[in-house]
Amino acid sequence: MKIRSMPRALWPILWAVLLLCACQSVPPPAQIHDGPEILWDSWGVPHIIAPKDSDAFYAFGWAQMRSHADLLLKLYAVARGRGAEIFGESYLPADRSVRILGIPALAKKWYLEQDAAFRTNLDAFAAGINDFARQYPETISDTVRAVLPVTPQDVIAHTTRVMTVFIAGTSECGAVLPGFGFSDQPVASNGWALGSSYSASGNAMLLANPHLDWHGLETFYESHFLLPDVNLYGTALVGSPVLQIAFNDHLGWTHTVNTMDGCDLYQLKRAGPALDDGYLLDGLAQSFDTTSEIIQIRQQNGSVTSESLLIRRAKQGPVIEMDEQMLAVRFALLEMPLLAGMNRQWWEMGHARNLEEFQHVLQGQHLPLFNVVYADADKHIMLVFNGIIPVRTMGDVAFWRAPVSGDDSNLIWSRTHSYADLPKAIDPASGWVQNSNGAPWYMTLPFLDKSRYSPNIAADVTNNRELRGLQILNAHQQMSYAELIAAKHSTHALIADQLLDELIAAARGSDSRLLQQAADVLDRWDRQYLAESQGAWLFGAWFEKWLERTIAKATAADPDYSFTPAQLVGSLFYAQPFDATAPLTTPHGLADIPLALLALQDAAGKLQATAGALDVAWGEIARLRRGRIDLPGNGAGTALGVFREIVYEPDEDGKLKSSSGDTYIALVEFSQPVRAQVLTTYGNASQHNIFEIGDQLPLAAKQQLRPAWRTLDEIEANLAIREILRR
Repeated sequence: MKIRSMPRALWPILWAVLLLCACQSVPPPAQIHDGPEILWDSWGVPHIIAPKDSDAFYAFGWAQMRSHADLLLKLYAVARGRGAEIFGESYLPADRSVRILGIPALAKKWYLEQDAAFRTNLDAFAAGINDFARQYPETISDTVRAVLPVTPQDVIAHTTRVMTVFIAGTSECGAVLPGFGFSDQPVASNGWALGSSYSASGNAMLLANPHLDWHGLETFYESHFLLPDVNLYGTALVGSPVLQIAFNDHLGWTHTVNTMDGCDLYQLKRAGPALDDGYLLDGLAQSFDTTSEIIQIRQQNGSVTSESLLIRRAKQGPVIEMDEQMLAVRFALLEMPLLAGMNRQWWEMGHARNLEEFQHVLQGQHLPLFNVVYADADKHIMLVFNGIIPVRTMGDVAFWRAPVSGDDSNLIWSRTHSYADLPKAIDPASGWVQNSNGAPWYMTLPFLDKSRYSPNIAADVTNNRELRGLQILNAHQQMSYAELIAAKHSTHALIADQLLDELIAAARGSDSRLLQQAADVLDRWDRQYLAESQGAWLFGAWFEKWLERTIAKATAADPDYSFTPAQLVGSLFYAQPFDATAPLTTPHGLADIPLALLALQDAAGKLQATAGALDVAWGEIARLRRGRIDLPGNGAGTALGVFREIVYEPDEDGKLKSSSGDTYIALVEFSQPVRAQVLTTYGNASQHNIFEIGDQLPLAAKQQLRPAWRTLDEIEANLAIREILRR
């Protein structure tokens, strides 16, 4: 491998060939050299030019190592169930869960089930990782090098574990699988597709806007593939061999986490006093299938101890003992063979050229979850509530969210819903589809008729961020590209519209001087979460205290009460809860005004004591931080009804730092040529290498995007490094 510039004399030859091509794709780079090439732009985005798929996969593995080597290798170690062996005891819970679920063994099995061409691609991806490590070992942390070499089975194990974490984190199963939970902030996303009747230009447009944690396995990596048959731009979670959200010259898609239930818990009954006596199924004693594994655990002094892990499996799935219960865990994505084709399906989605081809790929149903939000150059739009979803012949969502009886074999599902079963909207009359993690019925207006679908196919929930998105969409007869950018960055807090006037009026009627001052600040507030917004911090502090007091009140009334985020638009908090027949005007009104005033007194007193004022600007405390970058923040969380989601957590200096929310953003108009603006909010590298960590945060602070460079002249004009790889 060497880093150099391509001679300028060769560019006219390349462009002459390009002009002969009827499409926007780039001609085979083999006309210049016979291996893959990576053109790194000034934002650290790798533009991979390759004559064939396997070369592109090789270069993608190489590129991920240059940008995220330590993170990638650490994720692969955990996917092997060997994190504790290399990184210490804190990784032991995740190792146990990985082994209990059998992910490494499934990865070996599924590798052998790949078709020959895609198996070659996975081999090449792993080879690119290993070759980079051999040539640049100094760029990798000493401890992490122990993970090497990487195998293609590691790649499958990692992508399997990531999807299992997503399913566990959005279902009841996350609570029983240590190391498989998300951060305290639930995963979220916005996804819109605008059709020709709603788009001001008459071209379909796509908004891709996933919201995930800014660290760990949820980290996105923006990349670009230039192959003879496709010009594919998008992003992937670090460690993935394929782009998972992407667009080409013909079409594009994004994902949002949906409300499907892909995992169930079964309450097993012991067949006897001892665990080894087995369990009851239909009243008959059954023996567990058992295996044993040894987990190595590195100690702080460098020594290694070991733990023997006995794994029991019932008919329903692997068994976990928790709180004197014996629970079997059944994941649809692990029990069915479909997930073996997941990475290949994403790759094929990126090569589709129209709606018919794209739907044909989706019908394979290898993606375990996620809504698919789609738009194309033929002016079609679509949203599909997608996933590997069990066919449950009885019970509603609430029934299956709690552990079900393990003694009834009729509850052990063995089939999944077909593509035809899934809720979807194609070219609806509204001219748009949307999802911000609500139920599928709310994907367009008028809402879908949920009675047409299985009662346990989706949780019937929505949230104030999604309601804010519906409000924005409904406010336009048509939307231009510039208006789409503005809508995406909206920091207006919907919950302020729902509650603030009533709260201010109640505070003004109080005898408390502090409440009167708080009312003045809130009345002057612009109801935005911009850096300069004065009153945003006070309102956010009130909101937290309001939640705390409301939940405490509910718990005092019912010790068995359990809070869920879905309740945030319900009657516990609002005088008029969310009503699906009035989605643009509900919820509204405070359910308990005296309690809300007590919460405002709490919030104002605390803010006065800590900040010395009630009108502190949001950006003084909320900071966009990554690496050496520290800038005033904007945006806020889902619960406040802010479409521009950035979540902040306490930092060491008493301020708040950005920790999750807006990650990769793409706004794509399927014009000729395609127009796209993008951002990877926290930057495209976590490795202290050649690109600055957090270098895109200044754009995020200004609520700006940057152009997606997809042609060779654009890339060349913004070139930082050129690497020609020799396999």
